[in-house]
Amino acid sequence: MRRRTYLHLAGALGVTGLSGCLTTDDNSSGDPGTASPEPSETDSPTETDSPTETAETDDPVATIEAYFEAVSAGDADALRETVHDESPYVPTIDAGEVTFPDSPPAFDPDTAETVESDPTPAQIREFEAAGFVFDDGELNDAFSGRSGVLVEAASEPTNLSMGETWVLLRESGEWRVFWVGTRPDVPDEPSEVFDPEIVDTEHDVVAEVDWEYDQDTDGAVSNVEWAQVVMTDTPGIKAEAIRVESTIEGWETELSGGGNEPDGWAGTWANVALHEDGDQIVVTAISNGTETVVHRVHYEPATGNEISTPTETE
Repeated sequence: MRRRTYLHLAGALGVTGLSGCLTTDDNSSGDPGTASPEPSETDSPTETDSPTETAETDDPVATIEAYFEAVSAGDADALRETVHDESPYVPTIDAGEVTFPDSPPAFDPDTAETVESDPTPAQIREFEAAGFVFDDGELNDAFSGRSGVLVEAASEPTNLSMGETWVLLRESGEWRVFWVGTRPDVPDEPSEVFDPEIVDTEHDVVAEVDWEYDQDTDGAVSNVEWAQVVMTDTPGIKAEAIRVESTIEGWETELSGGGNEPDGWAGTWANVALHEDGDQIVVTAISNGTETVVHRVHYEPATGNEISTPTETE
């Protein structure tokens, strides 16, 4: 299962409420939530783009190349030219909140392959974390009357593109990047690929998993369940960071207090999206480059909660 740090993506899109605050008390109310990205101020998407254009404008891979050239140059204006007006990336670019890498990200156009023509909004909703980014109306409006393609491309992620599948839509006869995500890779029976459970019986890291937590998503993320993983106030081990993930839905959050706070994650929490057919939550302690799984529990949709048999930690 390919995983991505959606907390990073959430920051790029202006979404909040995924994890407990590490440096301020802004979330001390204990009532975090997510917010859908603000739509861009564009005309109503009623234009219909022809599926056949000139050779110069009919190559979606060339648009992806232009995207990476703009990222490598740190050119926000050029980057904006490659992005569709209906893309959730627009507010981040227009607000000057794009983080450009110190070294050029890698992209090999020879590895790019168009894997789908004219994808539907329903297909995009199945992407990992798509429900977190879009609501149904936004996708339907963006795809209405427009040609689209899905391109698989080996590339390094940026703080806008998190995944391997590029979603491109026509705009004024040219291909533009709409979103970059990961197509679903969910087994028919998630429980068949679960690893053995590991329970932090001493609460060295995990205080509790709240299986009844109800994430306020304002209508988004309707196809996932939620749990909240609460960290202990009194760590029993030394760890620079704690990673919390769901291995089926592909949700990942990393908690740390920075280099000057080796246990800065203590007393925080992380909200985790769980796949509706079953999932497992894995909590990993990270110290000096060494990763140790300290808690691994299963979400069974039949029960909706944790059923665990204590075992030794890895």
